[in-house]
Parts: sequence; C-alpha cells; structure tokens
Amino acid sequence: MKTKRLILAFITLLSVVSCKNEEKLEKVEKIEEPKVDNLFNITLNATVLKDDSFQVYYREQGDSTYDEKKSLFVEFKGSKSPQNIIFKLPENVIPEFIRLDFGTNKEQSPIKVNSFKLSYFGKEFSVNGSDFFNYMLVEQATMKLDKATSTVTPILSNGSYDPITSSELALKTEIEKITH
Repeated sequence: MKTKRLILAFITLLSVVSCKNEEKLEKVEKIEEPKVDNLFNITLNATVLKDDSFQVYYREQGDSTYDEKKSLFVEFKGSKSPQNIIFKLPENVIPEFIRLDFGTNKEQSPIKVNSFKLSYFGKEFSVNGSDFFNYMLVEQATMKLDKATSTVTPILSNGSYDPITSSELALKTEIEKITH
C-alpha cells in the first residue's frame, strides 16, 4: 500500500515538473524576432505648434528634378511637445536626394527640429538638433534659419508660401551607407 502511494506521489510530482517545463518551452518558442521595416523611412522629430501637413519629395537614381508624383504628405496636429513626422516611401524606393517641405499652414509658428533619422532594413542614420542643417539646406527665400536654436521660421513672400529644405551630397553618402 505504501509502495502504491509512493509510486502515485512520484508520478504526480513528475507530471507537475513536466508540465512546468512544457510551459517554459512554450514561452521560449513564442519569443518573436523584432520586425525590420523593409520600407525606406524618413523621420523628422520636430516641435510644430500648429496643425500642418509636411511633404517629402524623393529623387531616385537618374532623376534630375523633383516630381510631384514622387512625393508624400503627412498631416499632423500641432503640439507643444516634440513629435515624430514619419514618411514611409513606397516599396523598393531608395532615394538619392530628398526635399522636405515644412508645411502648408501659412500661419505656422517657428518650427524646432529636434532630430532627423533615415532607416532601411534595420540600418539607420540619425542626427540631432542643428546637425540636421549639415545635411539639409534651407532655401533662404522660403524660411529663416536660426541654427543656434535649431529653429526654422517659414516666410510668406509675395503671397507665396513653400518652406523648403533639400538634401546635400553629404546626405546622399549617408543614404548609400544604410542601403548597401
């Protein structure tokens, strides 16, 4: 009788331990690899006080000008807090040069650039603050630049409003590093 109880207790103990090991195995199997985005992403982290819509144009190899057909808009709500404005380029598009237009809201306040990041298949290039302006040139007729505060102020000139930055050769080099 004692032997049967001991055997029964041993089997019960073994099944409890076995179940715990199965639970651990299940947990290990459920761990997923982080998802790597296969689209070329451009992320501008900026403090933009008023609602707006920013646009990015991209030129691929062989393109000599920017074309409206190769552009994307991102609309967002203004905020006193920094926010990410993310442009996801179409599949299989790798830009050589980009142009970033700082909005359509003619009543926009000064915009503070906090950081800028390009990413592709898990590789990244990023800069903070005023280093952005080492890679993107401000079109002086469309915006005033205060590099010390990393702030641009869009200008309304003769009824025209189109605040523009365009990429330098230095940015093309960084794009090549993350895409090859």
